[in-house]
Amino acid sequence: MAPIVIGTRATPLARIQADLVASRLRELGVDTAIRAMSSQGDRSLGGSFAQAKGVFTGELTAALRDGSVDLVVHSLKDLPVEDEPDLMIAAVPERERPFDLLLFAPDLTTAGEEEASEAAAKLATLLDAGEDTTGRSVAAATDAFAPLPTRARLGTSSPRRQAGALAIRPDLLCCAVRGSVGRRLEWLQSGAIDALLAAEAGVLRLARSGELEAPAAAIRGFRLDLLSWPCAPGQGALAVQILRGGRLDGHPAMAALNDAPSRAAAFAERSLLGRLGGGCLRPFGAWADARAAGGARPVLHEVHALIAADDWREPAGVGEAPATVRAAASVEDGAVDLDALAGRIERDLGEMVAGLAAGALSSPGQKTRGYTPSAAAGGDAGAPSGQPLRGPAPRRTHGAPSSDTPDLIVTSGPATVRRLTRRLDPAVRVAPLAATAVEVFDTPWPADRINLNRPRRQWPWLLVSSPTAARVVAERALREPAWGRLPWCALGEGTARALLAAGVPPNLAARASGGAEFARYATRVLDPRCPLFVPHSSRGGTSLVEALEAAGRQVTAWEAYTVHPNAELDWPPGWQAAHARVLFTAPSAVSAFAASGLDWPGSCWAIGAATAAALRSAGAGNVKCAQEPTAAGIEGLWLDEVGAQPKSRSRTEGSR
Repeated sequence: MAPIVIGTRATPLARIQADLVASRLRELGVDTAIRAMSSQGDRSLGGSFAQAKGVFTGELTAALRDGSVDLVVHSLKDLPVEDEPDLMIAAVPERERPFDLLLFAPDLTTAGEEEASEAAAKLATLLDAGEDTTGRSVAAATDAFAPLPTRARLGTSSPRRQAGALAIRPDLLCCAVRGSVGRRLEWLQSGAIDALLAAEAGVLRLARSGELEAPAAAIRGFRLDLLSWPCAPGQGALAVQILRGGRLDGHPAMAALNDAPSRAAAFAERSLLGRLGGGCLRPFGAWADARAAGGARPVLHEVHALIAADDWREPAGVGEAPATVRAAASVEDGAVDLDALAGRIERDLGEMVAGLAAGALSSPGQKTRGYTPSAAAGGDAGAPSGQPLRGPAPRRTHGAPSSDTPDLIVTSGPATVRRLTRRLDPAVRVAPLAATAVEVFDTPWPADRINLNRPRRQWPWLLVSSPTAARVVAERALREPAWGRLPWCALGEGTARALLAAGVPPNLAARASGGAEFARYATRVLDPRCPLFVPHSSRGGTSLVEALEAAGRQVTAWEAYTVHPNAELDWPPGWQAAHARVLFTAPSAVSAFAASGLDWPGSCWAIGAATAAALRSAGAGNVKCAQEPTAAGIEGLWLDEVGAQPKSRSRTEGSR
């Protein structure tokens, strides 16, 4: 019999997994040969492109169909849940540990959680600890995330991990770091990210094969327990896929490769996801425990699941915890019925989404207290109380505020206003006032200058410098997938959250408040041989480009859009400038307001440091800056002004 040709991805981990199957087949007396192939997903480092279905499996299954290989070895979690009629999973070898690891950067300063920090074990110790389900080697998810400092950058491209982490710590910034496991560990060691979520099975297989670098073994972290943090369906399991009716269909070696309990557990997890109508991109985790019972079929003892609402990115984009639902079933409750469990999850998720839509999170006692509608916002410390503050240009004013005027006006469109003010009491009257309009230039982007033939470490990076740029870039990547293949780096928290809300979390995020700081981060973290692409506004972006060029970087920059002031910007009827509170959401909104001829409001709120600086430079008084560009930051400004207490929200609110 001719050797069995095994198809696999060409990454180090995939080769190790294929070698495991080949070794087992050789033990069974079967000759093998391995053919490594590059998958579509392996040829992308970008966030949006990497989240398409089948990007890691398409080339392998095509080789099966054309007869180039006899079987392929997949990570089972990468396979779509939907069955393909001409293909079959002939075997699932014994499953490796299904846990996730939460790993911390070596120089990370923790958030004062000393006991939790001290409990973090070295990666080498975790990998040597075995499959303990109790004790120091396993941590509940809430305890494991506690040591991370506020707004820490968490590396993961998985929607399940992103949504789960943000449900516990909505302040975290998710970075879709991609590449091999070894490369992701390098990002962690460099300090480009503060923490990393990774499947223990992959790290363990690398370690056993001698592929894990010695410095990486000294990284500290936690193994997340499967009850509070269910894994991806099938995580840790390999799938041996063959052509139905092909040469290996019914081959005795396939049965010998199969481990019945591993297959039963992994297929139960995938089946539950299928019952919920989801695919590998849905934020869903499930862990099943199946045990052999003598010569009988394995018995499903327990199942734990966690799912996030489909719109989880919307609240996460403004620093709010996404709604999640937990569910479990065990033999103690009777036979594990996956249909019943799926029905319970759907029912609970539907009730939670309906409750959120009805404002159920604002329970009695959580209202914003101590404010009077349309109360005066207070003047600048240098101006007499009650007198309007003047800018450099002549201003128009209106009469005294009426009882129908808004309590807060926001210089953005309705959708952005809803996101930023979602934590305010419903009684607070908020009005949008779009100070600017964005015009996207319908001109070609320099895709012809993208050279992906160079080593992946030297691939170009797309630098995204503002929330507006984030929306423009995300839209462009939908039309021109080449831009989605590139890795993206965001300037600051607001830009990173805007990309997440658009469905494309950045690969990296800089802690920067301007072009110069962003350039320093890019110079420190990104390989100097990486070309940098910078789409920017016709009214800005030059400071970033100049700083990058001064650092000797190869930069391609172009004007991708412009921001127009609203020529008809005016106060709502009945507003008086001295009594007005206005939240400015960008420096461009400040420029538009300054050119409008309106009096400066009595209280000027800024979404971030750059906007606050623009307000002061334009002559505004009584400028207050949000501590973070999120709904919680805006709530903090409101409560600081009216003297009330914040809503009492726990880190896990919204979970069941």
